[in-house]
This record gives sequence, C-alpha cells and structure tokens, in this order.
Amino acid sequence: MSTSSSAAAYQSQAVGTATGPQLLIMLYDRLAVDLSRAEIAIESANFEGTNEALQHAQRIVRMLRTSLDPDGFVGGHDLFALYVFLEEHLVRANMEKDIAKVRECANLVQPLHEAWRRAINESERDDVAPYVG
Repeated sequence: MSTSSSAAAYQSQAVGTATGPQLLIMLYDRLAVDLSRAEIAIESANFEGTNEALQHAQRIVRMLRTSLDPDGFVGGHDLFALYVFLEEHLVRANMEKDIAKVRECANLVQPLHEAWRRAINESERDDVAPYVG
C-alpha cells in the first residue's frame, strides 16, 4: 500500500469514527488550512490553487451552515448569519483573487475555531469519570 493510499485510508477511518463534536473540529481545522493555502496561492499568483482552496472552504462553510440548527442555542441565528457572510465573502474573494478578503475570513474563523475547540475539550473532560483507585 502506497503512502498516499495509507494516509487516505487513515483519514477515512478517522472521519468515519469521529463523534459529531470531533467532526466539527475537523471541519474547522480544514477550513483554516484552506484559507491559509488560498493566501499562499494568491501571493504566488497560483489562481488554480486559489480557486481550489476557496471552493473547498466554501463547501465547508456551506456544510456548517446547513447542519446548524439556529434555534438550538442562544446565538444560533448570529452564527448562521456569520456563515452566510463567510460563504458570500469567500465567493467574492475567489472571484477577485482578493487576499484581504481571505484574511478577513480567516480572522473571523480563527476565534470560532478556538472557541469550539475549547468547548469540546471541556465537554470531553467533563464526560470522563474520575479514576477512583
């Protein structure tokens, strides 16, 4: 088995066995990667790479938006509106190959990424029963 097929199998297994919260973090992790790749691609005038990274980022944001229940928690409607804004901004960034718009998106995503990561880590710690020896 080649290294790339081993990596793909590992990734598929990781996604297939991940819990909902873990999948959310994986999506945010990849969104951050896509935005970083888009920045690098724009800086090097690699417009095919820019398009690929930004379209993938758009698909992630769309997935986050469509899976969100805005009535499920306080602030849900604000998060939904932010996802709508991000998706539209990513489309414009791609059409214009505008690094400033990509950076704006990254600056909006980064604190959400960290907040979800902290919330999920705290939740997972709370779910673990203390060891009584």
